[in-house]
Amino acid sequence: MKKPYNWNRLIDSLGDCNSPSAYIVAYYLSRFDRYAYQKLGFGNMTNTHEKIGSLLGISANTIKNLRDAFDPYHENRRRGWWQRELWRCEKEIYEGFKEYSEEELYVLVGKMLTTPKLDFEQLFDYFSASDDTLIFPDEVGKVEETKTLKEGSIRQIQVNAYERNNQARKECIEHYGLNCYVCKFNFEKVFGEIGKGFIHVHHIIPLAEINQEYEVNPIQDLCPLCPNCHAMIHRKYPPFTIEEIKDLLSKN
Repeated sequence: MKKPYNWNRLIDSLGDCNSPSAYIVAYYLSRFDRYAYQKLGFGNMTNTHEKIGSLLGISANTIKNLRDAFDPYHENRRRGWWQRELWRCEKEIYEGFKEYSEEELYVLVGKMLTTPKLDFEQLFDYFSASDDTLIFPDEVGKVEETKTLKEGSIRQIQVNAYERNNQARKECIEHYGLNCYVCKFNFEKVFGEIGKGFIHVHHIIPLAEINQEYEVNPIQDLCPLCPNCHAMIHRKYPPFTIEEIKDLLSKN
């Protein structure tokens, strides 16, 4: 994940705000409006503000107010009640992220919501070219500290995050192959060498629902999905089932 072009100015400005993640999430909600709320999958606007506030340790009203600040600067259904100039850190966020695509911001927001204790300056260092650690926001529950590394447990780095078992991923792919289990898309066939070996692996039962260490069955508990189908499965909470997404795809 690339850093904003104004990274140094952005970091310097963050002394003016106590929760950089909240400002960036609010920017995402304002810029993409209804689509952003739907994609995060937390429910309606109020429920989304409450869930995000809970994850970031701030009030739901703070998320709403921060979104209001950005609303006059975006073409959406809400004009925001503040109607003021952006503060310094808000200006840097607005300028720095306006060239980001919706998908890039969605991934960034997901990272912030799943690792809320991670210092913002270190956030971009935790992105990997691999999708092994991709976690959708609705997969995350309350976590507790531990140093074990079994599937479904939590690993302790500078923050707590659900640990994904790479061996389980490997066995899942060996069994099912690299075609999307829903739409049959194959990245290597379409993109050539750069797509070789690329696929998401979906936990059929979200780790947060299991909420304990468990012995993952790579065949029964996992399946390979392209990013599009994976994202669609997590458009609501609890997630759609594989069968529901297949049915939607066949109907459309």
